[in-house]
Amino acid sequence: MARLLNESEMQQHIQNMEAGDRFITKSRVITKTDLELYAISTGDTHPMFLSEEQARDAGWKTQLVPGLLTFSIAVGLLIQSGFISDVKAFLGTDKVKFNSPVYPYDTIRVETEVLSKKQTKSGDWICSYKWIVRNQNDVAVAEGENT
Repeated sequence: MARLLNESEMQQHIQNMEAGDRFITKSRVITKTDLELYAISTGDTHPMFLSEEQARDAGWKTQLVPGLLTFSIAVGLLIQSGFISDVKAFLGTDKVKFNSPVYPYDTIRVETEVLSKKQTKSGDWICSYKWIVRNQNDVAVAEGENT
């Protein structure tokens, strides 16, 4: 029977879960400092990310949070929660979609569902899971599948 686990209830590692089990991380606010540090460290200095005026001129409510920053923070939430804290290798991401804009001061959390797991000859696990990033209004702003 599939289970729904919440980080506040327990830390759960993906290899101890079964296909169909779901997990929800704690929430985190994305700040303008996060956005500025991301832009500086990656060189992703698109004006819509760093200028409220440029973003509004392009039709957005205010400056945008880059989708890859949203994804990176989501992975951080999964690591901090224990869900993937002891992963030896990140094998890939598939079916990534950025469904809705994320703005500075939005609060995000990650919901996951274990899709599969297989133990290797060495005793390690190869696990796949679907992830959905939701904002404070429960809108799915990004999603994909990781292995």
